[in-house]
Amino acid sequence: MTADLFDILPDIHTQQIRLGDGAVLLRGFVKDIEKSLVSELEEIVAQAPLRHMITPGGYRMSVAMTNCGSVGWVADRSGYRYDSLDPETGRAWPALPEAFLDVAREAAAHAGFESFYPMPA
Repeated sequence: MTADLFDILPDIHTQQIRLGDGAVLLRGFVKDIEKSLVSELEEIVAQAPLRHMITPGGYRMSVAMTNCGSVGWVADRSGYRYDSLDPETGRAWPALPEAFLDVAREAAAHAGFESFYPMPA
């Protein structure tokens, strides 16, 4: 069993910390919904497992990754690109969960960046 990386931190309350122009840390922002977001992520990984992609030079990337949504970032011997199909399965990437979009919109609004990610009417 692996310990939670954040278990050692005191109770995290939502806190907005400006890091610089256009950069805001929203501590604890998803604390109340983290379990549902992790569940959504687990569904994505079940459909498109994490993998270490290969660079055009033939090197294995150290970070394992997956994708979801209409296109995903891929790397292989032919180059780096966005592709609508998972190169390992030939299938479309899993759908982007609506909960991820909701968090992005809410975070942008909370941080004052609505102009970068407008809220739907």
